[in-house]
Amino acid sequence: MDAHITQALQLAASLLGGVLMLVAFLLLWWKSHSEWLLIALVAGGASLLFRIVFAVVPAMISTAPMLLLIWPAMGLLMAIGLLGYAIVESNRRAEPPAGKTA
Repeated sequence: MDAHITQALQLAASLLGGVLMLVAFLLLWWKSHSEWLLIALVAGGASLLFRIVFAVVPAMISTAPMLLLIWPAMGLLMAIGLLGYAIVESNRRAEPPAGKTA
């Protein structure tokens, strides 16, 4: 297979994965309106935007090295938002319903 086709397929898979994660965050946020999911959604969108910019303008990596620090920070912020949501939800589900004792 041609190297350009392989590279295009890798990029397409990476972008599709990012878009699917954003859709999942959006659907979860739509139901819960969790601040944690909003953080994950915004950071995930920023991370996907960086990925697109680096794919379209690869020279930005060498001309703006600060972006290489911000991009993984957005991924980390997305993970923190998702973890925060998971902790809140697991604690909420562990609590007994109002008026009932365990």
